[in-house]
Amino acid sequence: MIHYIGDISKTDALVLKELAEKSKKILEFGCGASTQVLSEYTTGVLISIDTSTDWIDKTKSNINILEIKNIPTFEFYDSFIPDCNFDLIFDDGVDHLRKDFAITMWKYLQIGGYMAFHDTRRWHDQKNVVDVIHQYFNQIESVKCNYKSSNITILKKKNTEDYNDWNIAEGREQWEIGYGEPQL
Repeated sequence: MIHYIGDISKTDALVLKELAEKSKKILEFGCGASTQVLSEYTTGVLISIDTSTDWIDKTKSNINILEIKNIPTFEFYDSFIPDCNFDLIFDDGVDHLRKDFAITMWKYLQIGGYMAFHDTRRWHDQKNVVDVIHQYFNQIESVKCNYKSSNITILKKKNTEDYNDWNIAEGREQWEIGYGEPQL
């Protein structure tokens, strides 16, 4: 594991490393230590967006100090417009924008891709995850809550599956689902 400068745990860094190693197009909201780890371990493209010029400058400086070769593209949150889909989206920006970011960017997550949320041991960050699940429940393949004892929760995206009432689809009689007397 590389050395990194910033406020993520070693466990979180290992989870980000694992995600980065299998991702070719990464979008990150909230640059810092996570940017360093994602940059080092992806062989693809990383776009890191932030609301603060200071954080972008500090992250650029830290990447330079650490001699990380895969330099991300930095964008400002307010002016960022995605022009592709991503196989990893990491949500770790300023608290009051995290939920809106996740809900807005979900459509840019590839099928089979992962949306990861940081700080999900805090209720308000876990609630962001729950709100995304609530909105996109029929596109969620799996939920890994605080994956590997980290502070990161991961959603995996699948093709949309419409709700299907299995009682109707399977042609079950009312008595077979618990209404009325059994007719065996």
